[in-house]
Amino acid sequence: MLAPDTTVQGQSSSTTPKVFWGGPDRPSRSLRNLLEERIHAVPAGGEILWVTYYFRDENLAMALLQARQRGVRVRVAIEGNPRTGNVNSPVRKILEGASGLGPGFRAIRHRLFDNRYFRTGRLHEKLYYFSHPVPGVLVGTFNPSGSLTEDPEIIKKIGDQDRGHNVLVEILDSILVEGLYDHANHLFSTHHGPWERYLKRNNKVVTSGKTRILFFPRSKWDDFDEIFEGLEAGSTIQMAVSHLNDHRICKRMFGLAHQGVQIEILAHDTQRRVPSWVEKQMLQNGITFKRCVLPEKLPMHNKFMLLKSPGRCIVAFGSMNLSVRSLYANHELLVISNDYDLYQAFQCRWDEMRQEIRIF
Repeated sequence: MLAPDTTVQGQSSSTTPKVFWGGPDRPSRSLRNLLEERIHAVPAGGEILWVTYYFRDENLAMALLQARQRGVRVRVAIEGNPRTGNVNSPVRKILEGASGLGPGFRAIRHRLFDNRYFRTGRLHEKLYYFSHPVPGVLVGTFNPSGSLTEDPEIIKKIGDQDRGHNVLVEILDSILVEGLYDHANHLFSTHHGPWERYLKRNNKVVTSGKTRILFFPRSKWDDFDEIFEGLEAGSTIQMAVSHLNDHRICKRMFGLAHQGVQIEILAHDTQRRVPSWVEKQMLQNGITFKRCVLPEKLPMHNKFMLLKSPGRCIVAFGSMNLSVRSLYANHELLVISNDYDLYQAFQCRWDEMRQEIRIF
């Protein structure tokens, strides 16, 4: 078991993280089933620590309670004030209080309005730590937001995450796992507000081998901005984006396009998440822009970028949207890697999604 104040010993692993995809072309509920399998694999004396935005899956909540009852240390932090009202209420009723996880459950609320960006921060990360069979963390875009009794109005607002496009990436590198665990433990145990972007721990970069992890909100942007450095004419950027409305990011894309960088964007289909002005200006600046319109209005919830230039391939993924709230106010994480096998896994999925758009 990895205790909160433990330093992970030993060498980091160079194993490429394993990628798990959800989507219309994958078995329904495959990602939530993956989480359930990981819960059942943790024995007495082990530990589970989750941080997520939406949590509506009552069966997963019951599996966590069963893990606690067999002697697993279980802690869960969720957003206490999600955009869609009381969406987390059924699971909160299961996990809150003495009959639930007790002090092992926390619904996080940010204490102050962020006057700099006119947003209230939210806990938007999706981070799932399991101590066994080896310490590992699943990170990505997937919220366990399915329900035993589905509410069509809620699904209309948040999308069917069990069948829409999502991803979880399993990280086993001991240095990265330690950094992610420490981060999740801090999120669970501290107070939250706009001051956090100035804290040293929020601006640190966890690095091992070819991969580094950034946490948000942050005040130091060099580590994020450098992924766009060195891109020259003929370089490519491929972006799958669920939310895109930040003018700073858009202007950077326009500038790169004018320098001869070939940019292609696959975006969610709704105007709320990706406004029409973004689409219009992208097209005006020579950027290929397509919306993922899927059957039954299933969501395109992936968030990743593929950047390729001579001698360099980078993949960036995580919970972070390219929106004002996500970039500057929310708790988010972004994994940046030049592991070629990991890059290829995301490139293959990009090609599948692009083909899917042609089909529909």
